[in-house]
Amino acid sequence: MKGNIPIAEIPHGEEIWLVVVVTSVRPRRTQQGRLFYDAAARNASGSLALKLWDETSALRPALQPGLWGITGRLEKFQERLQFVLSDYRPITAAQYREHQGADPHIPRAFTIDIETVALPAFRERTAAQLERTFRLGKMRLEQQQRYLEDIAAEEERSYQLGSLSAISGRVLAIAVHLGATTGTNFPEQLPTGDQEYVFGIDALGNEQPEPEALQAFLTLFKDFDCESDEIVGHNILGFDLPFIFQRCLVNKLVVRPFVTLGDFDVHGVFDTMRRWWFGDRRGRVSLDDLAWALGLETSKSEAVEGSKIFDLYQRGQLLEIREYNLRDVRLTRQVYERMVAYLGR
Repeated sequence: MKGNIPIAEIPHGEEIWLVVVVTSVRPRRTQQGRLFYDAAARNASGSLALKLWDETSALRPALQPGLWGITGRLEKFQERLQFVLSDYRPITAAQYREHQGADPHIPRAFTIDIETVALPAFRERTAAQLERTFRLGKMRLEQQQRYLEDIAAEEERSYQLGSLSAISGRVLAIAVHLGATTGTNFPEQLPTGDQEYVFGIDALGNEQPEPEALQAFLTLFKDFDCESDEIVGHNILGFDLPFIFQRCLVNKLVVRPFVTLGDFDVHGVFDTMRRWWFGDRRGRVSLDDLAWALGLETSKSEAVEGSKIFDLYQRGQLLEIREYNLRDVRLTRQVYERMVAYLGR
């Protein structure tokens, strides 16, 4: 039996053995109802799709993300190559290094959250846009009432809401927590060196230009691999990720988005809001409400929460914004860990 050959050189239909990092495992059923598991694996030579029939796994430990020695054959099913497992067993990081000559790539979770503010230049457009919307009869009744009662106040309100669009707003800060993906089980856990970053506002409260903050963020993600790593966040599919890439375009930064946001099930992203609604794109819930339901401590305080970011920015309280951004990321990581622990991926 051949063993430990580069993934790209695996012969078709021949029994071989490999050492790999399994990065994901999902149960599936055939049309006839037969249970099997789709898994993704990788080592220093490349990536590989695995298939494990339920009867093969019956007398073995449950296959889950971690370090494994695997035996099987490469087969083609519906034009897709899969390595069908006949045996597998857990291995240590030392065994992996012995056969691969490199450290295993531990799947990483990049938990992110952004804070945004309206562009100063947008203020000049707000009055004209409100007037046009009112004149054309396209203004909602409650907004029309506010507009007629106090035009200046409604203009200010609309200006601040410009922060919710990459057309009229910009990135002020991006907080990132980098650590191992939750739900992994490595016999010899390798330290991932959990780290926190904030791009846009430094540790002294100094503001960075948006292009510099975005470029630093992109640099952190330069080796992101959606086959093993994942981006975690609350409503990041509907807001954070599109906003970041749109502002990269505005700032003429060359970037190829790390994930395909147009897919129904976006590979490499764990959106806690989408997961709360089990994939329903119409469902909405705030991070604060979700944290309350799960018994987690809120990231908000009396002095700092999302609706007060503009006022804090106007007063130059950038350190408070930075810390709030980090608290949101830490809370999102807690929600993510709870969801994976009890609902799986």
